Amino acid sequence: MRATPAKAVTFRWRQGWARGLGFGLALVLTSVGTSQDKPPDSDGAKAQRLVRFLELPERRSEAWRGLLQLRTAAAPPLALALQDPRPELAVRAAWILGLLGPDAEMAVPALQRGKKAKAAEVALACDWALTRIAFRGTLLVDYSANSVVVLDGLGQQTREVEKLNGPWFAEPTTGTNLLVSEYTNNRVRELDAEGDEVWTFTELNNPYHAQRLPGGNTMIADAGNGRVVEVDRAGKVVWEVKDLKRPVAAERLPDGNTLVCEQEGGRVHEVDAAGRVVFEVTGLNRPQRAQRLPNGNTLIAVHVAGEVVEVDAAGKPVRDAWKIPEAQMAWRRGDGHVLVAATKYWAELDADGKELWRKDVRDGYAVAILRQ
Repeated sequence: MRATPAKAVTFRWRQGWARGLGFGLALVLTSVGTSQDKPPDSDGAKAQRLVRFLELPERRSEAWRGLLQLRTAAAPPLALALQDPRPELAVRAAWILGLLGPDAEMAVPALQRGKKAKAAEVALACDWALTRIAFRGTLLVDYSANSVVVLDGLGQQTREVEKLNGPWFAEPTTGTNLLVSEYTNNRVRELDAEGDEVWTFTELNNPYHAQRLPGGNTMIADAGNGRVVEVDRAGKVVWEVKDLKRPVAAERLPDGNTLVCEQEGGRVHEVDAAGRVVFEVTGLNRPQRAQRLPNGNTLIAVHVAGEVVEVDAAGKPVRDAWKIPEAQMAWRRGDGHVLVAATKYWAELDADGKELWRKDVRDGYAVAILRQ
């Protein structure tokens, strides 16, 4: 496996980190919510500490996962971090706020101010996060019907994007725009509310999954070409991993690593910015989608085996697999519920696997579901 790394980002950690940062994150956080206000073991204090860890490459994974576990308590220090003069840190803060979804409601005013930031990547990241926080509906992707359906919080259809060609995944980008990967048409497109194309990338062969990154780039699992690519708004490839065995999903994590699902390779693995494997699970029967959980475990939908498995950092199962015939996707929400797409239906399961709601597909092919 060969990797072409993106330009490295260097983070400086200084002894006595509040010293000399001016209007930086350290000064802001040490001036608000000190130990006089909160006991050292409070969630607020933990969140402040984890936000500081975002500066340290070796603690970054621990930081973003811990912040997601703290949920609403993580939002205030992350909102303050948007003011940090280092764009890379402000972008990471916006990224995690977006992943928190509705739990980050209190950060909306700070994100709205961040949309006016001089650094373009910070402004884009804040806009991305605002869309994720505001999104309350459900996206259902039907491959055979060539459509993406949007449901509101009550389950009523509010929008349908038709005349697609083999869509496999969709997600909100900014405002009412949607990013859609079209497997059959060998392209990934961003569509506005009227369905008009505002961005496209076509140097692909059977793209399954695409992810819009907070800074504006797009991550794509280019299965037919055996690679995962990150492209900028101009369509330039800025990072890629090659020589993969039909990668069907790839997700950039807030620490900079990328989680890759190789269908024909029968494995899920995580690579760093240089393409080095730092985590791996093998022996899977055509895995279709993987998600890194805040607790450090990984949730995997295994299509041919018809199951959803959860493994720990060592790749060992932590519970009995859920039997989900023809599982295409499984995604755990912040409340512990799991969204499932399983060819003939979409469903939401509780933490014990009990079905809470289900929408069957008559003549279609349910491949993806997304809801905050």
